[in-house]
Amino acid sequence: MTTRFVHRMLACVFGLCVTHGAFAGIVVGATRVILHEDRREAVVPVKNTDGQPYVVQAWIDGGQGEGSAKAPFFVTPPLSRLDPGKENLLRVMRVKHALPADRESMLWLNVKEIPAAPKQENVLQIAIQTRLKAFYRPQGLTGSAADAPAALTWRIVPSGDGALLSVHNPTPYHVTFAKIDVDAGTSEDVDLEMAPPLQTTTYPLRTIRAMATQPGALTFSTINDYGAVTPPVTVTMPADDA
Repeated sequence: MTTRFVHRMLACVFGLCVTHGAFAGIVVGATRVILHEDRREAVVPVKNTDGQPYVVQAWIDGGQGEGSAKAPFFVTPPLSRLDPGKENLLRVMRVKHALPADRESMLWLNVKEIPAAPKQENVLQIAIQTRLKAFYRPQGLTGSAADAPAALTWRIVPSGDGALLSVHNPTPYHVTFAKIDVDAGTSEDVDLEMAPPLQTTTYPLRTIRAMATQPGALTFSTINDYGAVTPPVTVTMPADDA
């Protein structure tokens, strides 16, 4: 088997993976799930938009994948057949747990589509898995998730030869970012995904080496409970000597 043949085979397999991923048969009707303590369940629709049946496997975990310790939620049905054009409802239900009562907890809802066995031989099949953020929201939390982004405080702090972007989230809610732009003498896009509740999170900056002596500006947008991107907000960060 020549090297050129191996390269061609790998290219074909990669092409099939990309094509199948771009045209996944099972469409999940949500981008995130909010699990309210005072509600019995959360419902997530799934639809088969393909021309062949699929087996849909669904489960929830704490972030370490299918083999991790069980999360205090279960999904029903955990395994089901979904025929072409049909829709089903996944129900995420809570069991007894010891999750924190003073803040949100983040879990992951997994939905895997398994195609039917092919009739032809030597056919490559790929099982596509979708992972959605699932936020367990206890009762009695102060404020609201919609107001949490406005409560964030931002700073640029020195770190060795460089600098860190620091964001403090004093609220009990997760804040998920869609985009962050920092302008502190030099502009930089920051790939920070989330500010967890009641924590300070830092992110190493690539081009900004230190905070300017003048106040800097930071513009960010977030993703709300409905999966929509919120309008960008610009905040002023204090100067280095503030």
